[in-house]
Amino acid sequence: MRRSFIVLGAILLIQLLAFPGLAQQDKLAGRWEGKVQSPQGETPTTVIFKKEGDNYTGKTTSMRQGLEIQLKEIKIDGDKVTAKADIETAQGSFNIKYSFTLAGEAMKGEGAVDVGGQSFTFDIELKRVSTDTTGPLDSQSQSRPAGQQGQQGQQGQQRQRVDVPQPQQKQSIDYFAGQWSFKYIGRESALWPAPREGVATFTKRADGKSVDVVIEGKSDAGAYKETSVITFDEASKMMTFSEKLASGVVLNSKGDWTSPISIRFTIDPVKVKGQTLLVRRIINVVAAHSFTVAEELSENGGPSVRLGSAIFTRVGAK
Repeated sequence: MRRSFIVLGAILLIQLLAFPGLAQQDKLAGRWEGKVQSPQGETPTTVIFKKEGDNYTGKTTSMRQGLEIQLKEIKIDGDKVTAKADIETAQGSFNIKYSFTLAGEAMKGEGAVDVGGQSFTFDIELKRVSTDTTGPLDSQSQSRPAGQQGQQGQQGQQRQRVDVPQPQQKQSIDYFAGQWSFKYIGRESALWPAPREGVATFTKRADGKSVDVVIEGKSDAGAYKETSVITFDEASKMMTFSEKLASGVVLNSKGDWTSPISIRFTIDPVKVKGQTLLVRRIINVVAAHSFTVAEELSENGGPSVRLGSAIFTRVGAK
């Protein structure tokens, strides 16, 4: 009997030496697949963790097909796993903080993002499907033509640009009604001074589809006042803006609010001091109490360059 145990122990030892992975399988390394639950709905996701010495590297799929998010500062403390990612989106650069709880071959957690001063989270559920850390994130990429794979890989390496889940607000003129404080950072132009800050008051008209806007602000040049009228069509989700700037210039524009998270504007060009100026503007609807504005300027038909950006916060919001 004793000889049998000795033989069995020797066999097991040989197997462990021949296949080191049997001796100790890392509890994080491998391919994990699951889902992300965000305000936009449920999205499939894949995460690959790789052990490199005493540290881990990782990557996960983004919501835009063919691109990846590189994970950094991956740490394990007992059954807790944390990681971070820096990403670039149409709304700017953001940091995602991930936290998970390991339970064998399953892992649950969340990602947290700060957008416009508001922090929100999205839930993540994962299961380890293999210990392979060399395969592609997108399981469909193996069936794509080689040239297409290479092109997408190059795009992913050039810039990590993804879509971040965001809370959605109903498209309604009621969203703007009230008072908003703002800070605008950018460069001065013939249209307005910068940087500047102040309060914008949106007062709803009796027709129920328009608001009068009064902006009272200050800059290094002193106090100023601007007025606007905004009309919104519920059916088409289109807006019209008529803005009278402190400089005396009048800007007329149309805004497309068919996307619940952003309003893209087409602004008529204006002539100021012999120059033809064309402003491009995007409003990003971040939350019930916050929206951001990003603007670019083209002078005399030249390329559009960054003009400035602002964060508006509803007065009295907590």
